Amino acid sequence: MTRFHWSALLTAGLTALAYALGSLLLFAVAFAGFLSLLGLGVVLPTWRWFGPYHCHGPRDRRCVALTFDDGPDPATTPALLELLARHRVEAAFFVVGARAAAAPELTAAIHEQGHLLGNHSYEHGNLTNFYSTRRLVAELDRTQQLLQRTAGSAPRHYRPPIGLSNPNTFAAARALGLTVVGWDVRSLDTQSRDPAAIVARIERRLRPGSIVLLHDGGLPAPQVCATVELLLQRLRARDFAIERLDRLLA
Repeated sequence: MTRFHWSALLTAGLTALAYALGSLLLFAVAFAGFLSLLGLGVVLPTWRWFGPYHCHGPRDRRCVALTFDDGPDPATTPALLELLARHRVEAAFFVVGARAAAAPELTAAIHEQGHLLGNHSYEHGNLTNFYSTRRLVAELDRTQQLLQRTAGSAPRHYRPPIGLSNPNTFAAARALGLTVVGWDVRSLDTQSRDPAAIVARIERRLRPGSIVLLHDGGLPAPQVCATVELLLQRLRARDFAIERLDRLLA
């Protein structure tokens, strides 16, 4: 059972005890505690509250994985691919199905250049993470089928939009044979425009086996490329190897 199931059982036991004792306070504390844990479990991937959320690789190897979300973006992704090729770095791109459909040649190029394609839902809507299991399976499978046709390979990894999760996330992933992937280093590159500040934040949180969350979708190419260029320099200066996500998790 997951931590969510254990917490639900504990809450059920406490509420039954509260009823037996006639204690409104105990009931309120149990219920409030459960809701608090539930909320934190939704927004914190590293808690692994609802299922096997893979947020880092082995801690005994000085390797990290770079992952990019929300593309492909015709205004940014080509320049990023060129930079990664120049440095001989393989990354993971968690693509949005609708954006991949609008840029099929760019999507295929990501795969052809040795990068890993991951499923980041089809629409990346604000409510995607709260779909029923059946609807979420349909959403993810639509992206799976699209990437199979476009790149010749269906993803084996899924990253929920914004990293939010619930029990349906893992039920849908199991139905499609997908591994749910998060991160343990969040760059906040969508909030800051300063590459040096972004990289400094990453460095403070970096550990062996870390999965770094970055974005290529919706950000200007100069910012993305400057950030990645500086990050690669700092990783190598600190003797971190860069490994493709699937190999890091293997």
